[in-house]
Amino acid sequence: MAGKKLKTLIRNAISYKPYLVLICFLFFAPFKAYSLDNRMIVNQGFLLPVRGVSGTLIPLWITIFCALVVITLLIVFFSRKIGKINDLLNKKTSELEKSGHELNSVRKDLEEKKEDIIMEYYKSGEFSEMLIQAADDGISFYDEKGNLRLANKAFYSMTGYDKTEYESLAPDILIHQDDLDYNKNRIEALNNRGFYECELRLKHRDNHFITLSTKSVVVKDDAGKMLGSLTISRDITRLTQMYEELVKANMEAEASSRLKSSFLANISHEIRTPLNSVVGFSNLLLSDSLSREVKEEYIEHINHNSEKLLQIIGDIIDLSRLESSQIEITYEEASVISIVNEVAEEVKQVIQRNEKPIIMSVKNLLEDNGDLIFTDKIWLKRVLNHLMDNAVKFTLDGSIELSYCREDQFLVFKIKDTGIGINRENLARIFEEFRQEINGHRRPFEGLGIGLTLAKEVVERMGGSISVQSEKGVGSEFSFTIPYRPAGSTKTKIKPVIDEQAQMSLNWSSKKCLLVDDNKDVLLYLKRILLDTGINIITARSGVEAIKIIKNDESIDVVLLDMQMPEMNGIEATKMIRTIKKDLPIIAQTAFIFEDDKDIILQAGCDACLIKPIRKEHLLAVMTSFIKTA
Repeated sequence: MAGKKLKTLIRNAISYKPYLVLICFLFFAPFKAYSLDNRMIVNQGFLLPVRGVSGTLIPLWITIFCALVVITLLIVFFSRKIGKINDLLNKKTSELEKSGHELNSVRKDLEEKKEDIIMEYYKSGEFSEMLIQAADDGISFYDEKGNLRLANKAFYSMTGYDKTEYESLAPDILIHQDDLDYNKNRIEALNNRGFYECELRLKHRDNHFITLSTKSVVVKDDAGKMLGSLTISRDITRLTQMYEELVKANMEAEASSRLKSSFLANISHEIRTPLNSVVGFSNLLLSDSLSREVKEEYIEHINHNSEKLLQIIGDIIDLSRLESSQIEITYEEASVISIVNEVAEEVKQVIQRNEKPIIMSVKNLLEDNGDLIFTDKIWLKRVLNHLMDNAVKFTLDGSIELSYCREDQFLVFKIKDTGIGINRENLARIFEEFRQEINGHRRPFEGLGIGLTLAKEVVERMGGSISVQSEKGVGSEFSFTIPYRPAGSTKTKIKPVIDEQAQMSLNWSSKKCLLVDDNKDVLLYLKRILLDTGINIITARSGVEAIKIIKNDESIDVVLLDMQMPEMNGIEATKMIRTIKKDLPIIAQTAFIFEDDKDIILQAGCDACLIKPIRKEHLLAVMTSFIKTA
C-alpha cells in the first residue's frame, strides 16, 4: 500500500512541469544573459546580476526572493500531499491491526478446538487399544471372576501361542508344576492388598519354560466397585539365566579361591617338611663325633627328602604345563614289564621306609609276545607312580596289587588296595585339581591333591581313560587304559647302568674336561663328583671365558656346559664352539625340563642334556658314552 502511494506522489510531482521550468530558469539563467544592445554578457558566477533592457542590473535579492517563494510554495504543496498520504497510511494500518487481532482470536479458537479433539481421541477406546498393542510387555485384563477378557499381542507371543491356542490350553499344562498355586495366591493377594507381584514359569510352545516377572493390580470404576485386575508380564528368561550363571560362576570362583588357598597352605607344608629334614640333617653332619653308620643314615634322610622335594616341584610344573597345553606325548619303543618292574621296586622302597605292613604284588596278564609297545614310557611310568603312591599313602595295612593285561585294542592297568577307601559322594570330583577328601590342618595324609589330576590328563592325552571304584573302609581300585600299539619282538632293551664298583674303576687321568657354570657351588659339586675319575678339570664362569679356553687349548676332551648364564648363554656358546670344534662332545646341564627346551638345546649342537639336579651316576654314565679310554 505504501509503495503505491509513493508512485502516485512521484507522478504528481512530474505533472507540475511549469514550476520545474521556473526553478530551473531561476537557478541556471544567471549563467548566460544577452543584452539588448546586441552585446553578449557572460556571467561567471552563480546568480550574478544581469543587465536589463535599459542597461541596468537586476538586483540579486529579487532573484533570491522569487526562488524562495517558489520553493516555499512547493514545500507547502508537497507537505499537504504527504500529510494526506500519511493520514491514509495510518487509516490502513489501523485496519490491518484490527484484522490481525481478529485473526489471532480465530487462531486461538482453532487451537482450543484442536486440543479438545485430541483429548477426546486420547480418551477414546481406539487410542487405548493402540497403546496396549504397541507395548512390548504382556498386558492382560481379568474380570472379577478371574477370566481373561483382554490381552495384547505381546502377551500371547511370549509363549509362542496365538490367542485361540492359548485360550484352549488348561492352566496346569501351561504353568510349571512348582508354580501351580499362582492363580490362588494372586487372587488372595489382590483381595487383601490390592496388588500381587511374583515370577511365573510358563511352558513355551517349543516345550521349554520361560520365566515371567508379573505384577497385578486391582481395577475399580469411579464408584469404587472392583471391575477386575490388570496384569503386566515381562519375559526375564534371559536375565534369569544370566543371574544363575553369575551365581554359579561366583560360587565356582569362591570354591576355586578356597581350593587354591588350601593348595598354597598344603604346598607350604609339603615343601617345608622335607626341606626341614634336608637342612636339619645337613647341619647334623657337621658334627665330628658322628659314626659312619649315623652319617649314612643322615645322608639317606637327606636324599629321600630331596627326592620328595623334586617330585613336588615336578608335579607343580607338570600341572602348569598341562593347563597351558605344553605337554606332548612322545611315542617310542618301550617294555611294559621293565616300566612296571621299575615302579614296583620304587614302591617297595617306599613301603619299607614307611614301615607299613603292606604286601605288594604284580600280575602280568600280557601275552608272551605283547611286551614291547609304542608309548610315552616317561609319562606312563609317572602315571603308575602317582597311582601307586596314592595306594601306599592311603593303605595303613593290607595289600596292594598292580595288574596289567590287554583287552581288545587297549592296554589295561589296575591298582587295587585295601586302604581307607573314598566316600561315594566324593568319587565324582576325586580327579579335580587341589581336591582332597579331608582338607585343612586336620588332614591325616600329606599331598598336594594334584597327582590324580595329572594322571587323568596324561592318560586322556595318550588316548585312554581312567576310572575309580571305591568303598569307604574297604579299599579302592583305580584302572586306566591306553591304546595298545605293538612294537615287535619280546626282546627288551636294557639300559646301560654304571654300578658303584664300575664308577670306582674309572680312570680318566689322561682326559681333560671343561666345566662351565656361573654358579661356583655347582662347579664345586661337579668337581667333587669327577674327582675319583682322575680327569683333569678346567673351569669357566661364563660362555665368553669358555670360548677363549677352547680356542687356546686343543686338548679338551669333553665340555659340561650350563645353559643359563649371563653375557652369553649356553645356546649361543654351543653354536660358537661348533664353529671352532665340530666334534668336541658338549653335554648340556639345565634346570629347564620342558620337552621344547630340550629339543632346542639338542638342535643347537649339544650331544646330550642333563637335568638339574645332576646325580653322580647319571653324569658318569653320560660322560662314559663320549670319553674314549684306551
